Amino acid sequence: MQIERGEERFRFVRVEGRYLYSPYDPFREIERTLAKERLPERPFFVLFGSAEGYVVEFLLEKGYSLEDIWCQEPLPELSEWISLHYPGLDKNLSERLERALLEGKRPFLFALEGYKRFFSSAYEDFCQRYTLVVTQAVENIKVTAFFSRLWWVNLVRNMSLFRLGRLFTLPEKGSLEEEVVVVASGPSLEASLCELKEWASHGGKILCCLSSYATLKEAGITPWGVVVSDAGVANVLHGMGLEKDVVVFASLYASSALLLSLESPVVIYDYATEGENPSFVLSTPSVAVDALSLATKLFSGKVYVVGLDLAYTTAGTHTQTNILSRLSRVSSHRLKTVETMNMGFLFRRDIEEVKRGVWTTRAFSLIKAEVERRFPMVSIVKPLLEWSNPTCEALPLPAKTGKEVVFVPIEEGERVLQKARMEIERPGALLYLREQMRGDSPERWKRLLLDKYMALVREP
Repeated sequence: MQIERGEERFRFVRVEGRYLYSPYDPFREIERTLAKERLPERPFFVLFGSAEGYVVEFLLEKGYSLEDIWCQEPLPELSEWISLHYPGLDKNLSERLERALLEGKRPFLFALEGYKRFFSSAYEDFCQRYTLVVTQAVENIKVTAFFSRLWWVNLVRNMSLFRLGRLFTLPEKGSLEEEVVVVASGPSLEASLCELKEWASHGGKILCCLSSYATLKEAGITPWGVVVSDAGVANVLHGMGLEKDVVVFASLYASSALLLSLESPVVIYDYATEGENPSFVLSTPSVAVDALSLATKLFSGKVYVVGLDLAYTTAGTHTQTNILSRLSRVSSHRLKTVETMNMGFLFRRDIEEVKRGVWTTRAFSLIKAEVERRFPMVSIVKPLLEWSNPTCEALPLPAKTGKEVVFVPIEEGERVLQKARMEIERPGALLYLREQMRGDSPERWKRLLLDKYMALVREP
């Protein structure tokens, strides 16, 4: 594709000899295009193409700020002007979009006709990505509104463990040149148990999500580490019988009911970021994503993942020895059989059959897209879905180095607890997101949280 560009004072772009936008009065073209659209009252502009910065300049002249604008160019050579004058305007769409939504703004996708015409395929791909990002941002806000106060309580309770010398964090630098297997709790995990046992017998490290621990234990496999990020008290059930020599990796916002019930030390894997500047929000949508992030940080060798199905099958939603599957069998009766409960997901409104006997959901698709984007070289073992990642049908034998990770004790936690106290009074705190969304006063919750804080930070 032949592209010609004008100089600073005459910033035209020609594609295959035709102008991408009006070279004589680009502001007029932008104004006419916007006049055809129905702008929200407080828009957050997501631009596909900036017309060499003219679209951004037009919006700034209309009184919008750079905080209201995000931009992506269809080709790298078209982004030079915008990168020079407005660096960072094409970064962190998910984060900026979520923040805009929390501020009451509404996303507005805008592209000039020339961009849609000359880059039709790229524009179609961008629209699909935009839809996915908006969906994920909305889901994140829903989750935040529901869990915000629980995350705050968990942080305060979990940080109290530092006084007992039971909290550790990750080493600042360095990783082991060693392979590792991350284990989730999808039904396909059962097909790999023999290979995982062989992997462990050769000294290979297994880092499992907490929900898969019972399945591994039932098969006689002791993982090297267990990862927990979920905030709910139900994690106590998943953690029953957790062996003392298994390293427990937890988010600062993970279930405090579980962590306080353990006798073993706990490694806070997000302490470097959340301990320094707590957001009081769980940053990832899935414990499997946290486990993969941890694995790639601690180990520089090949990373495999088993049981990451992100799908439902006729075998159910989890392995048969998962605690949820066991509870289903215990609570079943002739009018509500195990088979009925296993197939109950078919009543979901967002269910989609991707192939015979395999279904997925919008939430699963978001997690899958996140894994593919952040961990493109991780190998998916025995996949149920089609992945852009490399896949394999069997685990190789590990190459063990014999070295171990050395964790750092957390000796100063009062500063984090003090920030939690300050969050109660901070204007716009996510602790009161539900009240903000309903237009209610947060004063009642402020008093309750202050009482809760004073009770939790007392010396044990």
